[in-house]
Amino acid sequence: MTLKDWLAAKEVSVSQFAARINRTPETVRRYAAGERIPDKETMPLIAEQTSGDVTANDFFGIAA
Repeated sequence: MTLKDWLAAKEVSVSQFAARINRTPETVRRYAAGERIPDKETMPLIAEQTSGDVTANDFFGIAA
């Protein structure tokens, strides 16, 4: 699942999610838009905050 889809499905705003992972809303917007891939410190935070619904594979288009 993409981060963009997860945010929409869970009705979580970019700003809310950014606060959860201690990143700027602009950075999270870029992750959700596919303009940027999270770094190795951020990727686990995203997976944790989405309960594993969004993983590194999702950013690279790799089916699990």
